[in-house]
Amino acid sequence: MSKIRARACVKCREYEVIHPGDPNNLNLLKLFDLKHKGHTVVTLDIGEVRDSYKHFEGPTVEKNPKAST
Repeated sequence: MSKIRARACVKCREYEVIHPGDPNNLNLLKLFDLKHKGHTVVTLDIGEVRDSYKHFEGPTVEKNPKAST
C-alpha cells in the first residue's frame, strides 16, 4: 500500500496533494512550484502537513454573469 504524498512550502506553510498520473493535478503542482519559487519546497507524507499547513488554493476562475447572457 502506497502512502499519500504532498508537496509543501515550508515558508508559506501550504501544501498540495500529489496524485500521480492525474494531468490536472500535475498542472496544479506546476502552479504550486511557480508560486513558491525560491522557497523551501519539500515532498513528504500528507500526515506530516495536513494539520499544521493549509491546503494550496489554486487559481480560481471568476464567473462573469454577463458572459452567460
